[in-house]
Amino acid sequence: MTSSDPTAGIIAFTWLALAMTLAPGSDTVLVIRTSLSDGWRLGVVAAFGIVCGVIVWAGLAGLGVALLLVRFPVAYTVIALAGGVYLGTLAVRTFIAARQIWRSTPESTDDAAPATDVQPLATWKTFTTGLFTNLLNPKIGVFYLSIMPGLFIGQTLTVWLGLLLGSIHAVLGIIWLTIVSVLAGWARIHLLRPRPRAVLEAVCGLLLLAFGVFVIVEVVADLIG
Repeated sequence: MTSSDPTAGIIAFTWLALAMTLAPGSDTVLVIRTSLSDGWRLGVVAAFGIVCGVIVWAGLAGLGVALLLVRFPVAYTVIALAGGVYLGTLAVRTFIAARQIWRSTPESTDDAAPATDVQPLATWKTFTTGLFTNLLNPKIGVFYLSIMPGLFIGQTLTVWLGLLLGSIHAVLGIIWLTIVSVLAGWARIHLLRPRPRAVLEAVCGLLLLAFGVFVIVEVVADLIG
């Protein structure tokens, strides 16, 4: 028996989205890295970019455009490879930043008086970094495509439903990633001196690199198999 009331499906999706949000991944690492390097405000900006990517994928899934990823594996492969390379690029940038922090003096990196304003260019760059980190992850689109038909049996899947689900996911994501940003920013100001920060920066770089390599290896394995 089917029902035209989507409430049950929305509630079930909310729990799935919460579990997906709390699971650590490249998004979380990016926010931590940004907060440690540039402060919690830019960490939140990165988080907003990330959740905007989620909304885009959800809308595309509701519209049916994301179905192209399933019907045309080449499109999925290209986007996934681009995402892996992008994560690798972010990792390299993180390693460079870690090296600069390691070589800096405590006086030159004193965070006792953090900046209260954020430059527009830095804000835009950080936002687009978070956005592309998610847009270049086709698994998000496939995730929505795979769960929406099962949660909303007998109902028409529309772009509005996709955007609603994406917005729910985005709200959960921005709450969680803002908490992560603030905690990382607090540690940056009150606990970490340059060299411990450099070590954490390098660890974030290694994690981003690991995520990127995993994506590329997974795609190549699918092609060979």
